[in-house]
Amino acid sequence: MNPPLLRIRLLGGFRLERDGGAPLAERWPRPGARTVVKLLALAPGRQLHREQIMAVCWPHAELPAALRSLRVALHTARHALEPELPARGASSYLLGDGALLRLAPEAVWIDAEHAVALARRALADGHGPGLTAALAALSGELLPEDPYARWAGPSRERLERLRGEVREALARAAPAPGEDAARPEADAAGVRLDWARDLDRAGRYAEAVGVLREALAAYRRQGLGDAAALAAARLAEALSRSPGADAEEALAVLRAHPPGSAAPDEVRAAHHMARSAVLSYTGRYEEGLAAARAAQRAAEAGRGPGRPVLLARSLAQQTVCLGLSGRTAAAAGPAERALAPAEESEDPAVVATVLSVLRETARRAGRYRQALGYGRRALALAEQAGRPTATAFERANLAELHLLLGESAEAERLARSAVELAAPFGGTALAFALVALARVHTVPDPDDAARLLDRAERCAETGGHLQALDEVRAARAALAGAGGAAGA
Repeated sequence: MNPPLLRIRLLGGFRLERDGGAPLAERWPRPGARTVVKLLALAPGRQLHREQIMAVCWPHAELPAALRSLRVALHTARHALEPELPARGASSYLLGDGALLRLAPEAVWIDAEHAVALARRALADGHGPGLTAALAALSGELLPEDPYARWAGPSRERLERLRGEVREALARAAPAPGEDAARPEADAAGVRLDWARDLDRAGRYAEAVGVLREALAAYRRQGLGDAAALAAARLAEALSRSPGADAEEALAVLRAHPPGSAAPDEVRAAHHMARSAVLSYTGRYEEGLAAARAAQRAAEAGRGPGRPVLLARSLAQQTVCLGLSGRTAAAAGPAERALAPAEESEDPAVVATVLSVLRETARRAGRYRQALGYGRRALALAEQAGRPTATAFERANLAELHLLLGESAEAERLARSAVELAAPFGGTALAFALVALARVHTVPDPDDAARLLDRAERCAETGGHLQALDEVRAARAALAGAGGAAGA
């Protein structure tokens, strides 16, 4: 009798399912056992030498200790994959073949492997529907819970290259026989919107801008006004975050593509939300607050799947505008109300954004330990969502909180790691990280703090983010005050 098919999902997070049989446990007693299964699921031919696995999982252990750890991990993994397996029974899924370990080809299905095969067939065929289906199958970050695992890096890079090939092919795809050419172009534009979201979250803002310009142009050619308004909203936000940000261009894009009178509420909400974000980046907080409230009203009227995200973002944005305009007493309420729809969205990036806003609100109120709790949760979610610039931002803010609590060693560690992570992206993300490190160095090394702030100012000017520039000025004032106090 054949065992139930085991489905291993790696895209969007490690998950296991079986087509029948005993239910599988969500938690495993040994993390190393999960890593063994992940390694085998990513390996060519689904197999690896035992020593290759030991080198990854227990790199510093002596051989006898590594062998013991591997035996325990295999026992744990086999019984997690097959809870009904007798104590000394042979696994249906995780097999040993001398020095090799492998996943059974006939009993195990792996989503990443399936997506790659689907993409290769679609690329050979070249038609829009197949390419669209392949790109959907490839969506989702590979093992987002292991964002810095070196062993996952090559597979991540291969999948990203394949996604790029499919996207490019979709952009120039010929319609299938009997298919309307306009429909593939619209489908390709929709794919570009999703692609741009992933690029934006990865901190690749300039690339996101280019992809969104293509999507907007396609919707305009097809006369799809509401879709064009949504693409324009996404483009305006990406423009405001990209290197050399141009807020006036972003606002001009929004003016040129407003939602129509019968546009869905979610499109209206996205338009207002984009306008609020652009205005707040340039210090126009009262106008930004009004736009965020308009976005909230539109989101509350909507019933589509994007409602929780837009509602959470619009409420959090109100807190940002209120806090930055000095109205701290009124700022906490909207962010607290934003947490429920953020969690309803099940989008870790959105939840992280709301927690980040709650962290800042608590910090301004002097509730540093509460702020630390929010910040740690926001950091974990930013890492899970694979957002390097957001991760750097959260580390920088946690560094400043630890500094306020007198925990300078932890502040130094977090600030340095924030700078290291943000350095490839430059702009606003690096500016905030450099300011955090400068604040850590203000007392022990004021000369280095001054150099860091000079660099931060250049990054903030490049990013065009007024809040980042204000942070640099505030840090300079604190540095001057510390110097004056030392001189006295």
